[in-house]
Amino acid sequence: MKRKLKRNMELFGLALILIGIFAIVIGLLLLAFSKSAKVEGGGVVFIGPFPIVFGTSERIVYIVLAMSLLIMLIYLFLILFSWH
Repeated sequence: MKRKLKRNMELFGLALILIGIFAIVIGLLLLAFSKSAKVEGGGVVFIGPFPIVFGTSERIVYIVLAMSLLIMLIYLFLILFSWH
């Protein structure tokens, strides 16, 4: 059971990495072929359970904050259900 859970977690991590790479490639392609492009960016740094959010506009900061809260909830869910 524990070995199967570990294997599932590895596949989940790999899937997240591949989805991230795919999202970056799609974003770059959309940016390259668009007529007018307004580039905005943001990011989050987790120090323990606390996110430090930054971005180029207030809208991006809220989007990154929502994504970081979602990531925190997924992390807590996985931690709680992997401790059997």
